[in-house]
Amino acid sequence: MRVPLPYATFCEVLLLEGNMHPFMQRFGSVPGLAAFFPAVIALSFASHAGPVNSPGLVEKVDAIFLKWNKPDVPGCVVGIEHQDAPPLFRAYGSADLEHGVPIDPATVFEAGSVSKQFTAASALILVEQGKLALDDDVRKYIPELPDYGATITIAQLLGHTSGLRDWEGVVDIAGWPVTTRVYAVKDALEVTARQKSLNYPPGTAFSYTNTGYILLATIVERVSGEPLAKFSNEHLFEPLGMTHTQWRDDFRRVVKRRAVAYDANPGGYHQLMPFENVFGAGGLLTTAGDLLKWNDALDAGTLGKFVTTELQRKSTLRDGRAISYARGLYVTDYHGVRKLSHTGETGGYEAFLARYPDQHVSIALLCNAGQEVDVDSLGDKLADLFLPAPGTPSPVNPAPAGLKLSAGQLAPYAGLYFDSQFALQMPLEVKDGMLRRVTDGLALTPIAPGEFRTSISTIRFIGNDRVVREFDDGRRWEFRRIQPWHPGSAELSQFAGRYRSDEAQATYDVKVANGYLLIALDDRRWDTTNLDPVSPDTFAKPHHAYHFVRDANGRVSSLEISNGWEHVYALSFQRIADVPDLQRAP
Repeated sequence: MRVPLPYATFCEVLLLEGNMHPFMQRFGSVPGLAAFFPAVIALSFASHAGPVNSPGLVEKVDAIFLKWNKPDVPGCVVGIEHQDAPPLFRAYGSADLEHGVPIDPATVFEAGSVSKQFTAASALILVEQGKLALDDDVRKYIPELPDYGATITIAQLLGHTSGLRDWEGVVDIAGWPVTTRVYAVKDALEVTARQKSLNYPPGTAFSYTNTGYILLATIVERVSGEPLAKFSNEHLFEPLGMTHTQWRDDFRRVVKRRAVAYDANPGGYHQLMPFENVFGAGGLLTTAGDLLKWNDALDAGTLGKFVTTELQRKSTLRDGRAISYARGLYVTDYHGVRKLSHTGETGGYEAFLARYPDQHVSIALLCNAGQEVDVDSLGDKLADLFLPAPGTPSPVNPAPAGLKLSAGQLAPYAGLYFDSQFALQMPLEVKDGMLRRVTDGLALTPIAPGEFRTSISTIRFIGNDRVVREFDDGRRWEFRRIQPWHPGSAELSQFAGRYRSDEAQATYDVKVANGYLLIALDDRRWDTTNLDPVSPDTFAKPHHAYHFVRDANGRVSSLEISNGWEHVYALSFQRIADVPDLQRAP
């Protein structure tokens, strides 16, 4: 008989303050006991007073996670606090599919980028102690970084405004993305130290990059004289009672109750574990209960006024514009409610941690089901159970009342635009009296000559062929007007050759075959990719843009590869031969 409660919840609310209830300590391993405990849990819920355990709430939460409410799939654990009621924990799915181990509230997951706020807090503790300053030059502590001709500060690392390329994006372009080989912190530092250029001048834009937080973790260790794991344990985890939290600084170390991470494949689930020793940007092993304790500490100011305030202080660009990223936290507006949050993804782990301080709501969500789980959407659905019913969404910067422009006045803005950093196309048309994005009909509201708004961004037309889209969170996308381009084989042959990047430690072969331009790493020539022509000298494939650069004589001299989604812009590969190495064995 199927018990109408989530699979693997047999020790749910019996885990009090991170400790297993004596009844479970004594009988937790008795065969068949899991079938008994849901009834006990139902009674436990009924005994709790407060909104978090209001009638029907458990059923509403369970309905959100219905897809994972079975033993033969990975799943999630969720912890919710509302006002002063005891926390509600619900668990779904399997922590280990091979051995049939269910997820429960004590299951340990990896928190991905939710980890960043703990690295940020560690750095801010050193700032408060006078051992660091937010405006310090990063090279003071990491002298192996190149001199980029502009100072990168600690504050810019914290707020993702440094301009540093994401080291993960660089190794992705080099053909060895994370999860395909074992990386350590020293590897991430070496990749970073090889980068001769930045994505943009420090402080002028926002681009999310794990590199900054790897550097912060390294700075904490060098300044404090202690490994980050020891420092954060002494100053954060132990004082806050986060007894199940540690850094994954050695992926081979046995961690009791750790969930295995998975990815869905046509033939079934495959393991997708982060077998690496890079941490600080991610790599925190923790439980839902410990994350709720962390949120409680931030709400109560337990870490002290300075650290608590600075963690939540929005970063500011050089032009004075505040962005939504603070220090390891996003500070945003959700349907008119203040929200402090972060999501995380590492391998097949997904995480969501948010608090809505004015409503005294805190949510921790940890999953091991990979891309099957949209933690942002699930987290919002959970929050909606406790927050005021939304009316009209109230974004941080709502679109002002629009100007009235005729179809003739809008017509010059229509056309096809391309962003060479993110390999994005933006086709615009005039329809129903508005300038709209062709792909989804999104209307651009005119607010000034050459300036339009969406609910989350401002779009500015500069001249006849350039468009800048600035998001309210600080991201900046730049598009150029393009015309369809259909080069023939003779024209494509100009780009054939070998291209080498010392920054990526990789070489690409480019050749022409059957009217297509093909590219492949020189050590895997059999794995070729067709490049789609976008505009003269520019090609693309999903998430990657390839721009060939010509010298003063018009000869192709280099190739710039961008992967904006992994925060690498214009990584340069120098042309070292006019023909690919066709003699290498395929």
